[in-house]
Amino acid sequence: MKILQVAAIGMTVKHLLKPQIDYFMEQGATVEIACSPDPEAEELQQQGYVIHPIPIERRILSFTNLTNLYRLSRLIRSHHYDLVHVHTPIAAVLGRVAAKLAGAQHIVYTAHGFPFHDRSSPWEYLTYFGIEKCCALFTDRILVQNEEDLMTSQDRGLCPLEKITYLGNGVDLDRFNRQQLQPNHQSQLRQQLHIPDSADLIIGTIGRLTPKKGSGYLIEAAAQLLPQFPNLHILIIGGQLASDPNPFEAQLTRHIRALGLTNQVTLTGYRDDIPQLLGLCDIFTLPTFTHEGLPRSILEAMAMELPVVSTDIRGCREAVISGRTGFIVPPQDSTKLADALRILLLDGNLRKSYGVAGRCRVESQYDEREVFYRLSECYQRLGVRLDGGLKETRMVLPSTS
Repeated sequence: MKILQVAAIGMTVKHLLKPQIDYFMEQGATVEIACSPDPEAEELQQQGYVIHPIPIERRILSFTNLTNLYRLSRLIRSHHYDLVHVHTPIAAVLGRVAAKLAGAQHIVYTAHGFPFHDRSSPWEYLTYFGIEKCCALFTDRILVQNEEDLMTSQDRGLCPLEKITYLGNGVDLDRFNRQQLQPNHQSQLRQQLHIPDSADLIIGTIGRLTPKKGSGYLIEAAAQLLPQFPNLHILIIGGQLASDPNPFEAQLTRHIRALGLTNQVTLTGYRDDIPQLLGLCDIFTLPTFTHEGLPRSILEAMAMELPVVSTDIRGCREAVISGRTGFIVPPQDSTKLADALRILLLDGNLRKSYGVAGRCRVESQYDEREVFYRLSECYQRLGVRLDGGLKETRMVLPSTS
């Protein structure tokens, strides 16, 4: 089996798609990648992955994208892939059009959160829904990461029911395991990050430094909490893309300085040691306020036995069970965010119980091996066979609510 994975940027491939790429390569498939040239794509290429550098801009109607639509179509036609699998909104549209023009045998699309959602303006909703509905006409399978997208697509008639399938999302439960942490390394990491010795409670968040991830609201919440918790520290894990149309790091830094929180906030930039960084935290929060698929950062935090405070956003409200593994609060409300965080900061036993419940939920619902199995089944239903057969990794997962 020969697969082409298409994504906008190398970071998506490295942090989201690499586990499934590795899985299928272990099964004997040939997997190649088309994405914009960037440091992450170069890193993957140095590691031996086959990367086809094709720039994909974040604006679908651009001369660059029209030019590279041709390049992508030519690549697909010349390499005779059995299956083209596309990701992320712009790359998914360009990739599917290119695959159709090239006469690709099978086209699969993972929707990491449809671009139309309950927080879209009416114009945005109609526009994005219309684009997705048109592209669905020549897509063999649409895979969604959350139940809400599945129900919305069915209710709205996005495509025939047999075309759309729940894939979910998952994490490596061995890598994201608190039992794997080494105390000496954790102490060194804390020193490297210049987290003060006096900081006895740490709230962490993960995400690109973009306004939509809500880190600005976390900073405002921290300012409200500091009078009661003077030894509180905030750990913001993630960086800013050079190609991001809404650069936010400088604005966030000014906001931190204006609120007098320079010594209470650490910006780590992009990191690969996420389990160890989460191991430093007492609470995880993702105060995003637009739309999500099923945030892997939340699943990673729960796997590390952290209670989670997130927002009433598609995907987040599915992953977190409010009052059991954490809290769900209104988006863009720093006061409500602070209130929820305060409850957890005041009660170590509650943090512990929510963290244990979160780990159990991830083990039962979000093991990445189950995602690999569902994806393998999807490919095989299309008639695309794995060279090494289907590795038996499926688990019996009890339902949870």
